[in-house]
Amino acid sequence: MSTSLRNYTRALYGFDAVIQRVPADRWDADSPCDGWSARDVVVHACGVMQAVEAMARSGTNVTPATPDPVDDVIALWNTSRDDLLEALDHPDVLNRVGDYWFGEGTIDDILAFSVWDQLGHSWDVARAVGLDAHASDDVAEASIAVISANADMLRQMGLMGDPVDVPADAPAMMRFLGLTGRDPSG
Repeated sequence: MSTSLRNYTRALYGFDAVIQRVPADRWDADSPCDGWSARDVVVHACGVMQAVEAMARSGTNVTPATPDPVDDVIALWNTSRDDLLEALDHPDVLNRVGDYWFGEGTIDDILAFSVWDQLGHSWDVARAVGLDAHASDDVAEASIAVISANADMLRQMGLMGDPVDVPADAPAMMRFLGLTGRDPSG
């Protein structure tokens, strides 16, 4: 298993641990993402997973779409998660080269980059509904390395906010949140 796939899978299952525990009456709670409820965040995350799945299957660039809002967010999540994991479970799929979201790369590169979506939105949903997020500091550290190199581009694209000051000796997840424009203290 590649390091990128391992990190992505760990972040995915950390997010899964949050989603599976969201009380049914909390899906419409406001998230830290301006204008998005917990439901909206998960629907967005499913769109990203569906795009990665389609790229893994086809080898061509797929723009993430936002699935239609659904009543059963957990069913949408479970299907998106399982379909993506099945698409990744084929020989040489991680080495498939294509002109993906940020230029030529492999599916493995897409996974390394996409860890940030799983980590950040897991925290967003957990914060919205009053749960603890499940994130590994070593996965957050790996994501910091990838996202730091692309932070200016992501901010220009409106995909993350201005950095929030976090002490340099803070745990990696706190530093990740600050890097991506999230205030880990608030």
